[in-house]
Amino acid sequence: MEEKLCFVQFTHPGGEHKPDKDTNHKGWNYGRHQRKFLKMQGNYVFGDKLEQNKTLLFWGEWEPCSETEPILEKPKGDFPQFIHRPFFDSTFPLSKTNAKEKIKYRQNTDPYVYGDQFHYCCCKQWKKRKEIPMPTQLARLSRGSIILFGSTINQNTEFAYFALDTVFVVDKYIEYNAENFVSKLRGKVSDEYFEITIKSAYSKTIKEQEDNNKKPEVRCYFGATYDNRVSGMYSFVPCKEFTNNKIGFERAKLTNNDFDYISNNLNAAPKMNPTDKINDNVLRWNLLRDFIKNKGFYEGVRFDFNK
Repeated sequence: MEEKLCFVQFTHPGGEHKPDKDTNHKGWNYGRHQRKFLKMQGNYVFGDKLEQNKTLLFWGEWEPCSETEPILEKPKGDFPQFIHRPFFDSTFPLSKTNAKEKIKYRQNTDPYVYGDQFHYCCCKQWKKRKEIPMPTQLARLSRGSIILFGSTINQNTEFAYFALDTVFVVDKYIEYNAENFVSKLRGKVSDEYFEITIKSAYSKTIKEQEDNNKKPEVRCYFGATYDNRVSGMYSFVPCKEFTNNKIGFERAKLTNNDFDYISNNLNAAPKMNPTDKINDNVLRWNLLRDFIKNKGFYEGVRFDFNK
């Protein structure tokens, strides 16, 4: 498949994680992907100014453990009910057996927006064709491509919109598969990312692909950062500073009234928008920054969790 420069709308499940029953924490998720309303220390950009070591709130994917606290008010709409404070506990096993004797696998976190660099490594980068996994266009994105990660809210209604949680600008990548991911990626990414995402992502598929000799080549992408940009662009997460736990906020709402490349009712399949030149993506990135700023968000460019 030919590598392409793209602007991608990528949808993933938008439901909110709740605490484990009768607790004030959420253990590592072994079920369906969901989002968390997260509270972390980090850096953000507003205008052209970098603010550092602030306490931030944002929507994101974090499938490992978190401490939780309730939010006192939940207005009608896509507002959160809990604040999650993430921490990393590596003792959780890669799989476990539930009460019905079915094996459940530890969920990965993809995209990953924590520490020194954003990453995106596997989700929807392959699909089966005649039982053989084949790479999709997501596994062949050029440097300077942009992926908007988010969720479709109120799908199939006149009120549908795309709830944005991450803007990922592709910088570089490492190609790998289920057979060689240890030698290809260990030492090239942080130990935490390797444990949280890479090992979790392949806890189920390694044996299946080795048994069937089916090993699709995919990419672990490294996001452009505030300090190392691609044509002036960097990856970011819409966020706000924490003040109290009285009320949260909805994710940034994108519709095709604001951006012609957005689908209000996007289903599971990503919307691929090939672009002719990187300046087209730069223009869209800048328009998106202005939109986010006008909606009261900052651009979160670094988030640090408790180890």
